[in-house]
Amino acid sequence: MKRSTRILIAGVVIELLLFGIGYYLLEQMRTGALTPSGSAAEAASTITTIIGGAMGALGAIVMVMYLVVRRQER
Repeated sequence: MKRSTRILIAGVVIELLLFGIGYYLLEQMRTGALTPSGSAAEAASTITTIIGGAMGALGAIVMVMYLVVRRQER
């Protein structure tokens, strides 16, 4: 398997883990297991903003790594 393919697969797996963490936190807040100190809407907004930012940054890093490795493979 090429290095570029492995980078893409690893990026997708890590993105799915980040999605799972965000989903877990939102579900725990919805069921009452986690209680925010402020409003629930504000906490949900903060969670989605942080997880979304992390996913976007990771996606950009993976894409740059993919392009660099793909160019080196030629």
